[in-house]
Amino acid sequence: MLPTIDELEQYFDYVERLVVGTLAAASPDLPNIQETWNRLWIDISRFGPPGLPSLPNIHVPGLGAFEVPPPPPPPPPPPPKSLIDKAGDCIVQHPWITSGMVISALGAGVLVGYGVVRMKSIKGRRVKATSPQSEKRQAVVILGGDHPLGLPLIMEFEKQGYIVITSVSSPEAVNDIESKGHGYIRALILDPSEPGTIPIFLRSLASTLSRRFPITAAGDPYAPTPYHPLVHSVISLLTMPTSSVHCAPAPFEQVSLRSTYLPHLLSTHVAPLQTIQALLPLLRTDASRARGHKSIILCLPAADARVGLPFGSVSAMSAAATLRAADVLRREVAAARGMNAIRIVTVDVGTVGSSTSDLGIRVNMDEWTPSEKATYGAAFSTLRETRGSRVPADVSTFVDSVVGVASGGTKARYSGKFVFGIGFGLLYEQVKDWIRGDRYSIGAGAGTYAIASYLPPVLLDSLLALPHLLINIRNRLLPLPPPRVDPPNNRAVRPTTPASHSETAPGTGTTPLVLQRSIGQISTISKAAVIPESHPDVDEQEMASDAEAESNDGDLESTSVGSSWVSLGPHESSE
Repeated sequence: MLPTIDELEQYFDYVERLVVGTLAAASPDLPNIQETWNRLWIDISRFGPPGLPSLPNIHVPGLGAFEVPPPPPPPPPPPPKSLIDKAGDCIVQHPWITSGMVISALGAGVLVGYGVVRMKSIKGRRVKATSPQSEKRQAVVILGGDHPLGLPLIMEFEKQGYIVITSVSSPEAVNDIESKGHGYIRALILDPSEPGTIPIFLRSLASTLSRRFPITAAGDPYAPTPYHPLVHSVISLLTMPTSSVHCAPAPFEQVSLRSTYLPHLLSTHVAPLQTIQALLPLLRTDASRARGHKSIILCLPAADARVGLPFGSVSAMSAAATLRAADVLRREVAAARGMNAIRIVTVDVGTVGSSTSDLGIRVNMDEWTPSEKATYGAAFSTLRETRGSRVPADVSTFVDSVVGVASGGTKARYSGKFVFGIGFGLLYEQVKDWIRGDRYSIGAGAGTYAIASYLPPVLLDSLLALPHLLINIRNRLLPLPPPRVDPPNNRAVRPTTPASHSETAPGTGTTPLVLQRSIGQISTISKAAVIPESHPDVDEQEMASDAEAESNDGDLESTSVGSSWVSLGPHESSE
């Protein structure tokens, strides 16, 4: 039987009393254990533990000296934080307060900047209203003011504060241009097809530069004044021919260099350069008298100056000659002394506004020889069919670019833009003018021609011949040949005469070559062969055999062969 818990506790109590009573009876003089322990603890607390003898050094064979490594040093304290670090911690801890402070500072800066600009504007208006208007001194000479692009350019220069002196080819255009201005436009007569008008224009220009402006002011226009106009820029629009008989497209073989190319060269190359040549001393003198850069701007057709399209040899040769003259003049000015302020700029103008028209409108193929029609007719019809599909650029684009170049960017479209009171617009215009350099392209298609001019000739020729190839393939796939489209000045009733009304070629026994002629052309032909164009006896070999006898009457009058054996109309020599 197991004892209970109470019985165990009684037993332990009994044993404890027995041990204590036995010890007390055996040693009545032994101190109390508790008192002894308390006395020992007090002595140790007061005097420390008793010294112990040092232990002997124990050397174990095969082991070296053993040293306990010292504890590692405590880590260094972190470096003090800089002002930027403290600001970053502050921004992270208080994002909303920081955002509010930044927005308030920006608003205060914008308000102060706007206030400064506003006060300057108000002050400028007050000074302008109270002080007399200063006379304009910078004059711009525009050659070819009666060009379709001339009038918008003239009006913009006058609006920007320049005196505009322009040339026109007829007296009727003088009043038309001067009446649209505000007294700072002067039109002078200069007919590029008449070289004798160039000295007259130069004398009139010198007289105009010595008079007072505006021209509508009362009093003596030539009264002495300390403010005489100074030539600031010369802009040539005469180098951009309009659609005329001299620049009508035609094969190079058919072009008369004496009666067609020479008048065109005189009008678009010789006359403008002769005028600029006479104005160079005046530009050099004015550049030394006034600060700022002067400029000579030559506007050229982009297609003729960059590439040179088929059947456009007349205008392409003239544009290439003018471009080379501008390059040589630019290098001479850069090497000369005292002419660093004169800048020569060439502008390749594409399709802009209504300044360009379809080149096939004024074509007269009846003046071509039969072999020329057979050789170039299909390709020329392709040219008329592929032209005129480009959307022209706005005239304001051309005007703004020319004004920006002439003024050095100070009068361009974005030159007056300010951001927080800082003229970033003027900086933008000046950087743009510096990037495009002394030759740039403007207008629809001008950039394409500029890029194409850097291609290898083989690749460029292949690209230009691609439209002709595609249209020839289309014509061959058609069930019927496409109808012949004549130019507007050639469209007339075409009666078909019988095949019997023909004439044998002089000096040959071959079958005569007969052409359809309009009624207007028949009356001027004294001796001509007329049969339908689709005559079965006419073949390509006969055309090629007779091509050696063809020539231009105006260029080869001294040769024994004057024309082809087929009479197409009155010769140039008989005119």
